[in-house]
Amino acid sequence: MDLELSSRTPQIIAAEINSIKEQTGKILLQSAVEIGRRLTEAKAMVDHGEWQKWLESSVSYSQSTANKLMRVFAEYGSKLTAGHQGGANSESITSLSYTQAVILLGVPEEERESFIVENDVASLSTRELQQVVQEREPAPNDTITQLTAERDDLRKQASSLKAAGRTNEATIKTLQEQLEAAKKGDASAGKIAALEKELKTARAKVSANKIIFHFDSLAKSFNELLKELAKLAPADPETHQKYKGEINEFIGKMREML
Repeated sequence: MDLELSSRTPQIIAAEINSIKEQTGKILLQSAVEIGRRLTEAKAMVDHGEWQKWLESSVSYSQSTANKLMRVFAEYGSKLTAGHQGGANSESITSLSYTQAVILLGVPEEERESFIVENDVASLSTRELQQVVQEREPAPNDTITQLTAERDDLRKQASSLKAAGRTNEATIKTLQEQLEAAKKGDASAGKIAALEKELKTARAKVSANKIIFHFDSLAKSFNELLKELAKLAPADPETHQKYKGEINEFIGKMREML
C-alpha cells in the first residue's frame, strides 16, 4: 500500500483528473444532444405561444438554454451517431467535450471538422479555443460570394425603387396639372376633391416605397448583426453580453424616436 502511494505523483494525479474531466465532457455532450433531441420533439407538439411556459414548468429551462441544447443536437446529433457507428468523417466530433462543442458553434458546420483537425483542438485549453474561434477568418471565397450577392440584391432593389419612383413622380406631375386645370376651370368640387385625394395617395405611395426599401435593408443588416452576435456568444460570452446590452439600448432609443 505504501509502495503504491509512493509511486503516485502530482503529475499522475493531474493526468487522471484531466482524463476524468475529458470523459465527463464527452458524456455531457452526448447528454446535451439527447436532451436537445427531445426538446426539438416536444417543441413540435407544444401549442404555439406556450413553449416558454412549458419549458419553465416542465423541465426548468430558460428559452435560451433550450435553444442552445436544440442547436447542439441539430449541429452534432447526426455526426455523433455516425461516429459511434464507425463513421470516419465524424471521428473528430466524437472526441469533443461539451464545452468544446459549444465554443465550436462559432465555426460554420461545413468547416468545423477540418477546423478541429487543423487547430488540434484537443490540445487547446478552453480559453485558447475561444481565442482561436474568435480570431478565425471566414473563407475568402465565401465572403466574396456573399458580399457580391448582397451587393447585386441591393442594386436590383435600388433599380426597382428608382423605376417605381420615376413612374410615381410622373403620375404625381400629371395629377398636379389636372388639379390645377380643374381649379382654374369649372370642375365640380367633387372632381377637385377626387383629384386631391388621388394626388395625396400617389405622394404617400412614393414615401411608402422608400420606407419599404430602407426597412428591408435595415432588416437584412439587423439579421446579419444577430448572426454575428450568435457566433460570438460561445467564443466570448463576456463580449457577447456587452454588445447584446448595447444593441438593446440602441433599440430602446430607436423605439423612443418613433
